[in-house]
Amino acid sequence: MFKTFSSRPALFVVIHCFVWWIMILIAKPNLDRYGDMAEVYAWSQHWLAGSSKHPQFLPWMAKIWFLVAPKTVASIYLLSAVNLAVAMLGILALGRALRLGELQVLVALALGALAFPYLTLADKLNMNAICLSIWPWTAWAFVKATSERSERRMLHAALFGLLAGLSMLSKYYSIVLILPLFAFTFLSNQRWIWRAATPWVAIAVYLAVTTPHILWLMAHQDAIAYAREQAGDDPTGKRLYYIAKFIAAPLFYWPIPFILAGLFLVKGSFLSRCARLARLPRDNALLGVLALGPWLLTLFFAVVGLVELSTPWAIPIGFAFMLYGIANADPRLLQKNGPKIIAAFRFIWPIMLVGSVIAATMDAYSDNVNYYRPEQEQAVAAVDHWNARHDMPLSWVSSGNLAAMIAFFSPTPIEALPTPPDALPSYYPERANWRNEAGIIACPVEVEGSDASDCIGEAKAWASLHGLQSEEVTFTIARSGIRFPRTLPFQMPVVYVWPR
Repeated sequence: MFKTFSSRPALFVVIHCFVWWIMILIAKPNLDRYGDMAEVYAWSQHWLAGSSKHPQFLPWMAKIWFLVAPKTVASIYLLSAVNLAVAMLGILALGRALRLGELQVLVALALGALAFPYLTLADKLNMNAICLSIWPWTAWAFVKATSERSERRMLHAALFGLLAGLSMLSKYYSIVLILPLFAFTFLSNQRWIWRAATPWVAIAVYLAVTTPHILWLMAHQDAIAYAREQAGDDPTGKRLYYIAKFIAAPLFYWPIPFILAGLFLVKGSFLSRCARLARLPRDNALLGVLALGPWLLTLFFAVVGLVELSTPWAIPIGFAFMLYGIANADPRLLQKNGPKIIAAFRFIWPIMLVGSVIAATMDAYSDNVNYYRPEQEQAVAAVDHWNARHDMPLSWVSSGNLAAMIAFFSPTPIEALPTPPDALPSYYPERANWRNEAGIIACPVEVEGSDASDCIGEAKAWASLHGLQSEEVTFTIARSGIRFPRTLPFQMPVVYVWPR
């Protein structure tokens, strides 16, 4: 197996991501419980220049995907698998650009696949997940552009400017990757770069990519207001708690690869093994910048109070962690145990699948609300109920992530709105004809017996205020089939509105 993957590492990535996709489909019959994926779909309905929270590169990718792919759970998780494959191939390319040995790169790739950001967290396709794929390729382009021996530095400089711009259009947090790379060019042995044309090409392309969005931000205050909310204004004790969690993030997001590297790739006492893996790699300062720069800069921003730390921000920062650790591995142990780590995936892949079956079974027999939530069934029930009684098609559903979920699974096209159509935010296209259209105002889907009277009352009052007819319907829905052995009813109240 090692010989096969050593000559065809892309095959390893494809097989791993396919197994990973099947694992996720077995374990998760729904989209993520936080609504991030539904939100990405909602943003993908138009070519939005921005939103009230994030830049829009991922929604653009989702829009392209759903032009050809069906709107199903399997399809959107397949997009997550493609994103994961791009991330792993980026790490492979980055390791080679850094001139690490082929065995070093393959072992780093295999160990990195066992880190939680790539194993259990990449399924939630949100703005952290898109950074998993674009950051390694941005770093790769930078390495190639700043290599004195590269014959195509200008091309790679343009690629770096493009990818750095797309990183910023993926998540503003990507600044913690770009600033350390910028600072690296001012080291004494790197200043030669500024005497060449490459940095100016990169800057020109970067500005060409990001300037339209910057101008959009200046004209739309929604996103700026959201960014200001991320500033650190918590009490000192709470800030220190979040900082401590972020300091420890590499340990609880990457424990499996760190433990395996410590056991099989270095020797000595526990402390000496840790010190060996953590030391700055010799003759590869750039690898140290890539591995530690985003993490340390994030901590600096938190310490000086510029941001209020969120632990999930640590998900993309470790793309170079395993390359960093492998660069410090004992060469003899790497030659001895490295192929064994790669070959172990013939056992790891079945374990992933068996583990997903166990996880799904535990959820199925524990009345897990998120596992049993009838996301597709609620959309079908709401739309079919209307279509069976009215000739006028439903045009929109509001509001927020619940509306996005209904629109995603709807059997007929319907647009998810972030708010009722009379109060759409400035970043969203105006819906001028909404008074002559039929729509749905969706209320939260909860377990049977929940009280949604406030939501229903507000929706009917809104319809009356705008001279629309309204009808309140509450559906009781429960998932069934071999994957859902228990009966866990949910109630979904909706208010249909349409012109008089």
